[in-house]
Amino acid sequence: MTLVDPPNGAARPRVLISAYACGPDQGPEATAGWALARAAAETGDVWILTRERFRESLSTALAASPELAARVTVVHIDLPARVMRLKRRGWDLYWYYALWQRLAGRTAARLHADVSFDVAHHVSFANDWLPCGISKLDVPVVWGPVGGASRVPIRALSRWLGVRGTVTEVARTALTALPRAIWGDATARRAALVVAQNPDVAHRFRRAKRVVVEPNAAFAEEIPPHRGSESGRTAVFAGRLLAWKGAALAIETISRPAADGWRLLILGEGYERARLQRLAKTLGVGDRVEFLGHLPREETLDTLAASDALLFPSMHDQAGWIVGEASAMGLPVVCLDLGGPPTLADINARVVQADAPDLPDRLAETLRDSAAAPGRPHRRWAEDRLPAIVGDWYATAMGGRRRPLAVMESLTRLRPTTNPYLVQLCEALDRTPGIDLSFFSWKRAILGRLDVLHVHWPELLVGGHRLSGRIARRILTAVFLVRARLTGVAIVRTLHNLERPSDMAKIDLALLDAVDRLTTLTITLNDDTPLPEGHARRTILHGHYRDWFASYPTPEAIDGRMGYVGLIRRYKGVEQLIEAFRALDADGSSLSVAGRPSTDDLEAELIGLAGDDARVEFHFRFLDDAELVARISEAEFIVLPYRHMHNSGTALAALSVGRAILVPDNTVNRALAIEVGERWVHLFDGELTDADLARVRAAVAAGIDGSPDLSQRDWSTVGAEHSRAFHAASALRKARR
Repeated sequence: MTLVDPPNGAARPRVLISAYACGPDQGPEATAGWALARAAAETGDVWILTRERFRESLSTALAASPELAARVTVVHIDLPARVMRLKRRGWDLYWYYALWQRLAGRTAARLHADVSFDVAHHVSFANDWLPCGISKLDVPVVWGPVGGASRVPIRALSRWLGVRGTVTEVARTALTALPRAIWGDATARRAALVVAQNPDVAHRFRRAKRVVVEPNAAFAEEIPPHRGSESGRTAVFAGRLLAWKGAALAIETISRPAADGWRLLILGEGYERARLQRLAKTLGVGDRVEFLGHLPREETLDTLAASDALLFPSMHDQAGWIVGEASAMGLPVVCLDLGGPPTLADINARVVQADAPDLPDRLAETLRDSAAAPGRPHRRWAEDRLPAIVGDWYATAMGGRRRPLAVMESLTRLRPTTNPYLVQLCEALDRTPGIDLSFFSWKRAILGRLDVLHVHWPELLVGGHRLSGRIARRILTAVFLVRARLTGVAIVRTLHNLERPSDMAKIDLALLDAVDRLTTLTITLNDDTPLPEGHARRTILHGHYRDWFASYPTPEAIDGRMGYVGLIRRYKGVEQLIEAFRALDADGSSLSVAGRPSTDDLEAELIGLAGDDARVEFHFRFLDDAELVARISEAEFIVLPYRHMHNSGTALAALSVGRAILVPDNTVNRALAIEVGERWVHLFDGELTDADLARVRAAVAAGIDGSPDLSQRDWSTVGAEHSRAFHAASALRKARR
């Protein structure tokens, strides 16, 4: 964890965190409390109110990090021993918790008198029907993440809840309604910010001053990658075997025709186990349903990684960390549209409506279809996301940011053919706190609420195939520029190409000149991009493609194979590559050139240069992502012999797949070699020669341990850097008005 001091010598905010449960490796609730406290300590001084039982784990954690310990003060409180002795049964937790919150409120008031906190944060327990002891403190209060308001459609699901489960849900609904109205609603009214575990809770407290949705999931360790089962049809259910967890519904799902051939592994223990085993036999799937009991976390994650879907039709989970862990590794998650699982499953959610007719059939069909739509690994719930998010909560609560920044991307929507860089950037920005992201429309650009327009290729604003369309876009561009000048809209441009297209009309060039004059800040992909003197800039590295490519097969490299991938244009030097390769006298060498040539003449020239050399093979076509990964993977290294090379997404694609590259020796590529490791980036000077190819082939054949270091190109970092650039540009633009 990196601890950051505020700029310009500003004082760090003083933060009070109330966490009934708080400590590393002490269960999900306590782990979440500790993760949030650590996140707050990145930029603030933190006081934690928690129970005595967490003293040892917190002391150990702080002793291991003196820098963190200097910013964290822990105050352990508990009720008198005579009261604690009365806490014997499971349900005693609730009255004890209410009394503990009362004590926490009094302790917080005394601390506040000495410390003068800037913000207070109730972290746990995450139940919205239980009291919050610090809610009356006279500082801005952040409440959450909290859950509890999700309701089970008991009538529709009673068949799988059983008698005991149905009675439990009816009682839960009745018994929590009044406390939620007394404590939950009152806390929501007082809170400067309510953080909801899921959209159901956000809807319940929609009348609060401000509500955001963010589960308390926080994974500090790397999640193992998803590898799938040999059969391709293994589902896992993981959780306590309680009626509302939905294991009975999962078993019935496996019995339906659409799930024929699927196997279900049930991980967990609970009072439902005997009933579930009988149900599996009754439905005739006893041989396809295996009860593995409770497994340690490492074994649970390994079982998930070796499966093909998480079948988790839980009816009442406010969060469900197992869902977040499964989704993070790229496992499809089949769940109901209730509570937290759809949120935690994120991009890998396969959601079925709980009131759908013949629900098990719908779940079975969704499970079957998930096999044909593999998930994508992601880091949405990694603990390192929290500092930016928590900082944004506190800034909002303290009035530092009244509303998210309205940012419009210059593309109209994401299509299957959209550049993966843009897709991943938009996904990262959509997850970045403080950004209200939208896609381009002329109506929004001219009339909508807008702080920043983010442009990638400004020539697309005025382009078009038809004259009438070009005229309309020119007029609209001019109107937008007037609006931007008058209202202080900032234009931020990511500079991908150093030169404009050569065939543009004079009026279009004039409009682009006007766009350049109004551009507040330019984002460059490296520090060597030339800009006019005095022009505001931010360098933000191009994000990697590891997550994007993760679901595609990666064949083993062919011995001696070197490759070229990507669009083939004159300036990319493929002709020189073929000539250098033909001069190479090395047994077992082969060259694969894959990509679409820009002209038929260039294609014919390349074929002619290869002549009758059987070692050269061509794949002249557009490469979709699957083939791109395959062509890169089958090569020992990728050669990019560009005559002019400034930014190369292809180089990054090869490194993301774990293949070394041979590229021209220039300032940009030397910096790339230092960043990712010089064993992965090999350089040639001047014209490419057969000696260069032989040198790199020998280096790669000797073996390269590990993988390229792409840590600076993680998309969460890229999103956060863009957010900072947008906020800086907006502030700069308004200052110039």
